[in-house]
Amino acid sequence: MSRNPFMKKLGLSDSNRAAIVHVDDVGMCLSSIEAFFELYDFGTVSSAALMAPCPWFPEAAARCAARPEVDVGIHATLTSEWKGYRWGPVSTRDPGSGLMDAEGYFPRGCEEVQAKGKPQAAARELAAQAAMVYAAGVDPTHIDTHMGAVATKNSWKAI
Repeated sequence: MSRNPFMKKLGLSDSNRAAIVHVDDVGMCLSSIEAFFELYDFGTVSSAALMAPCPWFPEAAARCAARPEVDVGIHATLTSEWKGYRWGPVSTRDPGSGLMDAEGYFPRGCEEVQAKGKPQAAARELAAQAAMVYAAGVDPTHIDTHMGAVATKNSWKAI
């Protein structure tokens, strides 16, 4: 077994094991924010990721900015899967970007955004989402991907 350098950073030995319990989709709705902070304050979870394109992002970001000790990252979002509750790109409203479905929101699934999305448009969108997080006063600790749309075995090569 190879050595994991992060174990030492956590104060653990190579033979120890650690679990990081992470919450996705914070900012998607009010309950995602409330649940994360309740679980974080109780000690059940240790980190989360914010969805900048979602309606409740400003509230989530404000709460995270007020608590800089919270381990929070960016949940890179290029899909909007829910029926009746959707969100779209923050960087463009251009249908030619391939980042929107016929309803004007992000596509519902990874396959659609990867098949139709323009890599340069996706890169601009992810940069815009990161800029929103920083502009809201949040210093993110990590980035991950919503539904795996950004980082899959079929990821775009231009990003």
